[in-house]
Amino acid sequence: MTVQRAPGRPAGAFKRIFTDYGIVIALIAIIGFFSVMRPDTFPTVANFGSILQANASIMFIAFGLMLPLIVGHFDLSVAAMAGFGGVLATGLMSNGTVSQWPLAVLIVVVVAVVVGLINGFLVAYLNLNALVVTLGTQSVLFGAILWYSKGAVIYSGIPQSFKDLGQDRPLGIPLPFIFAVAVGIVLWYVLYYRPVGRRLYAIGGSRDAARLTGIKVDQLTVGAFVGGAVLAAVGGVLQVAQVGSAAPTSGSEFLLPAIAACFLGETSIRRGYYNVWGTMTAVVLVAAGTTGLFMLGAQTWVQPVFNGVVLVGAILAAKVGVLKTRARKARPPATTAPPTPTVVAAAH
Repeated sequence: MTVQRAPGRPAGAFKRIFTDYGIVIALIAIIGFFSVMRPDTFPTVANFGSILQANASIMFIAFGLMLPLIVGHFDLSVAAMAGFGGVLATGLMSNGTVSQWPLAVLIVVVVAVVVGLINGFLVAYLNLNALVVTLGTQSVLFGAILWYSKGAVIYSGIPQSFKDLGQDRPLGIPLPFIFAVAVGIVLWYVLYYRPVGRRLYAIGGSRDAARLTGIKVDQLTVGAFVGGAVLAAVGGVLQVAQVGSAAPTSGSEFLLPAIAACFLGETSIRRGYYNVWGTMTAVVLVAAGTTGLFMLGAQTWVQPVFNGVVLVGAILAAKVGVLKTRARKARPPATTAPPTPTVVAAAH
């Protein structure tokens, strides 16, 4: 008897859902676990609001890292750009250089554009290694933070209207998270539905092939670095608006969570590609995990360890996905089975 499998098995559908939306399932599992372990404190509106508010700036920084990653480059300076953006905006308001916070934010954006142009030019036109270039930029920016802040926390002279950007919760939803979702929607539309988005992904797939098709590889690469720097700087501004002060150590704690979010987000939703919704979900997942661990009594050293484990796990998951895809492509095509019957008896 020759047995042929009927198409459309439910097990295959479940497997695909788990593969494509594993990060969402993991987030639900984490929320469920800590809700059971700490039912009085974890599954509350106040706690979820605090998680979203505290990590909205990380979403901006992760977006800033994601854009260069899409074109195949790693920007290590995004966290330092966020730190300098926050310190610069706060300092301009504190020392009376500007009278209105929108002007301070505009100056920060201009500085971020300059930093992005420098990084992009050195990488795209001079063909320097992005890791080395942005590592150097990171060091310069951290030095600029110490110089501008004079090594002290800046907290005086900050208008309440600026703090409201990071602290308000219209309808109970943190305003910084609303900003992050709005920016995420714009990025999602541009990356998935506009020609420039498809060109960015094409550059990341193969720069030479993209160049042969007429794509302006160098200009778009510079644009990715500029966009990344601006998003990171805005994230830093929102961070200081939330806490109401800017510390000279600002920025250093943002890099690892942003990297973990980008690589973890690559494993789900739009699998194999750095994507907006995967990145945002990953930020919330990591934040929910660390918050839950702290509620269980974990010490402060657990957070960087947890971020590191998530990052390594995400890279491993991405590697396994690549190997499975290669194996699937190398497998010989299966013979198409007749629609009916699904079981055919062989005559003897």
